[in-house]
Amino acid sequence: MNLLVTQMKYQDPLNPMDNQEMMAQLAQFTAVEQMMNVAQTVEKQLANGMIGKHVSYQYDNTETGQTEYLVGKVDYVKTSGGDTLLGIGDHEIGVKDVLQVIDSANIQSNTSAYELIGKTVQGLITQKDAEGVEEDVVIEGEVQGIRMKDEVPFLVIGTGTNKVEIDFNDVQNIVEKPTITGRKISATLTDEDGNEQTVTGIAEYIKITKAGTYVYVDGQFVEFEDIETVENQ
Repeated sequence: MNLLVTQMKYQDPLNPMDNQEMMAQLAQFTAVEQMMNVAQTVEKQLANGMIGKHVSYQYDNTETGQTEYLVGKVDYVKTSGGDTLLGIGDHEIGVKDVLQVIDSANIQSNTSAYELIGKTVQGLITQKDAEGVEEDVVIEGEVQGIRMKDEVPFLVIGTGTNKVEIDFNDVQNIVEKPTITGRKISATLTDEDGNEQTVTGIAEYIKITKAGTYVYVDGQFVEFEDIETVENQ
């Protein structure tokens, strides 16, 4: 419409635009606008249909400058500035960045790592202790997604800066009835100044080290013995 108004504003008064030509252009602009509206509606419907499903997608990591290829569950859909975005864990991506919607019913045995998405597992990772010595650490938590590294699947557990990735080959057990992970807990912490702090949230995963057992909740670790209440979800 802005183009049409501008064209009329600067037309030659001695040779004005033909009425039929103007109507034809207006019809073209209207058709283009309708096509754009239809495309946006279809995109939103497609995105809404992905909620709760696992997808493989590409993500441009601004910190490393690299494009990562990941798998995760679509948690929500939102519209921002006319764009439809999918929320997957800590990432927000466009519909165009989805490479494949994964149908768990069609997962073959050679890609059985994907079958663990949404399940609670126990696995081993290697971390450095307070003295900088590497040690094996047991992790128990719900698998949020799969990340491929050199064609090897790694299970993503937890969210935020302290999420961990377990080599699929290092998975030790599938936990059928988790005791704490996935449940709401409350714990009381004491800081260096002796002040008490109450932490309440969902226990994302458990970390068992030589120094003790810790639960990752509300973006931080609390010692297992500091947990006061555990609620059913």
